[in-house]
Amino acid sequence: MKIYLLDIYYTPIELNKGKFLRKTGRKVVRFYNNSGSLDNVVKFLEDIQKKIDYLNLNITVEGKDIKITLFGTRDLQYLACERLKDLANRYL
Repeated sequence: MKIYLLDIYYTPIELNKGKFLRKTGRKVVRFYNNSGSLDNVVKFLEDIQKKIDYLNLNITVEGKDIKITLFGTRDLQYLACERLKDLANRYL
Protein backbone atom coordinates (compact mmCIF):
# COMPACT_ATOMS: atom_id res chain seq x y z
CA MET A 1 0.00 0.00 0.00
CA LYS A 2 1.33 3.41 -0.97
CA ILE A 3 0.05 6.56 0.72
CA TYR A 4 0.69 10.02 -0.69
CA LEU A 5 -0.19 13.22 1.16
CA LEU A 6 -0.44 16.12 -1.28
CA ASP A 7 -1.98 19.54 -1.80
CA ILE A 8 -2.48 20.95 1.67
CA TYR A 9 -4.13 24.37 1.62
CA TYR A 10 -5.40 26.17 4.69
CA THR A 11 -7.35 29.41 4.95
CA PRO A 12 -7.99 31.04 8.33
CA ILE A 13 -11.51 31.82 9.49
CA GLU A 14 -11.54 35.43 10.65
CA LEU A 15 -13.66 36.30 13.66
CA ASN A 16 -14.05 39.55 15.59
CA LYS A 17 -11.62 41.96 13.90
CA GLY A 18 -8.61 39.85 13.10
CA LYS A 19 -8.80 37.13 15.74
CA PHE A 20 -8.38 33.72 14.21
CA LEU A 21 -10.36 30.85 15.70
CA ARG A 22 -9.25 27.89 13.59
CA LYS A 23 -7.93 27.07 10.18
CA THR A 24 -9.82 25.27 7.48
CA GLY A 25 -8.80 24.04 4.08
CA ARG A 26 -8.42 20.93 2.02
CA LYS A 27 -6.09 17.98 2.12
CA VAL A 28 -5.60 15.42 -0.64
CA VAL A 29 -4.70 11.84 0.27
CA ARG A 30 -3.96 9.26 -2.42
CA PHE A 31 -4.00 5.49 -2.02
CA TYR A 32 -2.94 2.74 -4.39
CA ASN A 33 -4.83 -0.55 -4.39
CA ASN A 34 -2.24 -3.33 -4.18
CA SER A 35 -4.80 -6.03 -3.50
CA GLY A 36 -6.24 -5.80 -7.01
CA SER A 37 -9.69 -6.74 -5.72
CA LEU A 38 -12.64 -4.51 -6.53
CA ASP A 39 -14.56 -5.97 -3.58
CA ASN A 40 -11.92 -4.64 -1.17
CA VAL A 41 -12.16 -1.17 -2.73
CA VAL A 42 -15.95 -1.18 -2.33
CA LYS A 43 -15.65 -2.28 1.34
CA PHE A 44 -13.00 0.42 1.87
CA LEU A 45 -15.29 3.11 0.44
CA GLU A 46 -18.30 1.89 2.45
CA ASP A 47 -16.30 2.01 5.68
CA ILE A 48 -15.10 5.52 4.86
CA GLN A 49 -18.72 6.57 4.45
CA LYS A 50 -19.64 5.04 7.83
CA LYS A 51 -16.65 6.18 9.90
CA ILE A 52 -15.87 9.63 8.52
CA ASP A 53 -19.09 11.58 8.69
CA TYR A 54 -17.74 14.72 10.36
CA LEU A 55 -15.95 16.13 7.26
CA ASN A 56 -16.87 16.89 3.70
CA LEU A 57 -14.93 14.67 1.37
CA ASN A 58 -14.67 13.88 -2.29
CA ILE A 59 -13.45 10.48 -3.53
CA THR A 60 -12.25 9.70 -7.05
CA VAL A 61 -11.31 6.18 -8.17
CA GLU A 62 -9.34 5.75 -11.40
CA GLY A 63 -8.04 2.26 -12.02
CA LYS A 64 -6.05 1.30 -8.92
CA ASP A 65 -5.61 4.89 -7.72
CA ILE A 66 -7.94 6.29 -5.04
CA LYS A 67 -7.87 10.05 -4.46
CA ILE A 68 -9.60 11.41 -1.35
CA THR A 69 -9.98 15.16 -0.82
CA LEU A 70 -10.86 16.23 2.73
CA PHE A 71 -12.49 19.60 3.45
CA GLY A 72 -12.70 20.98 6.97
CA THR A 73 -10.65 22.04 9.95
CA ARG A 74 -7.07 20.93 10.37
CA ASP A 75 -7.66 18.84 13.51
CA LEU A 76 -10.53 16.91 11.92
CA GLN A 77 -8.45 16.35 8.78
CA TYR A 78 -5.68 14.87 10.91
CA LEU A 79 -8.15 12.55 12.66
CA ALA A 80 -9.64 11.50 9.33
CA CYS A 81 -6.17 10.78 7.87
CA GLU A 82 -5.38 8.45 10.76
CA ARG A 83 -8.66 6.59 10.26
CA LEU A 84 -8.09 6.42 6.50
CA LYS A 85 -4.64 4.88 7.03
CA ASP A 86 -6.11 2.23 9.33
CA LEU A 87 -8.84 1.38 6.82
CA ALA A 88 -6.34 1.28 3.96
CA ASN A 89 -4.12 -1.13 5.86
CA ARG A 90 -7.14 -3.36 6.40
CA TYR A 91 -8.57 -3.39 2.87
CA LEU A 92 -5.88 -2.32 0.43
